[in-house]
Amino acid sequence: MNHQRPASIRELARSPAWTVTGSRGRWSTAERVLSLGSHHWVVGLTPTAGGATALMLWCDDEVIAHRRGPEAALCETALRWEANLLAGRPWDGR
Repeated sequence: MNHQRPASIRELARSPAWTVTGSRGRWSTAERVLSLGSHHWVVGLTPTAGGATALMLWCDDEVIAHRRGPEAALCETALRWEANLLAGRPWDGR
């Protein structure tokens, strides 16, 4: 059994908690929606020009955080943010 964390959007899409959309074999967004208490959180990834990936975190329609970088690193960050929120910790782990 493979216990590795997803390192790509393709691998992240295998999780039923994540919604990945796209067309023609390309992904355009990956989102994880969390309704926690009175807040609605969305962790989202999208490709950008030049091959980078953008990672955003929204809370109640306000962008809380934004990062750009390699897909694998941002998948890891997205999963950390998700785990922190689900555990009741601050999203950034501080």
